[in-house]
Amino acid sequence: DFAPGVEIGWRLGHEYWGHGYAPEAASACMGYTRKRLDIKELYSFTSLPNLRSERVMQKIGMERMKEFDHPLVPADHPLCRHVVYHMNLR
Repeated sequence: DFAPGVEIGWRLGHEYWGHGYAPEAASACMGYTRKRLDIKELYSFTSLPNLRSERVMQKIGMERMKEFDHPLVPADHPLCRHVVYHMNLR
């Protein structure tokens, strides 16, 4: 129910974790999107064990929508369960 949608995401090398780079870059991207692009909402999702990415979503002001099983991950895999966040840009 959140697809198709525009996703914001990040991937950093381990040595760069915990320095504030992901929320800073994500906030800059959202600012650009608000000013320059005709995108009304953004989504971000991650597997439940990825608490660092979920914290970035919270820091940049996204709201938790729901949990879901990722359709491309086997049901018995520990990364199957995901959480999705949402933000209105208008």
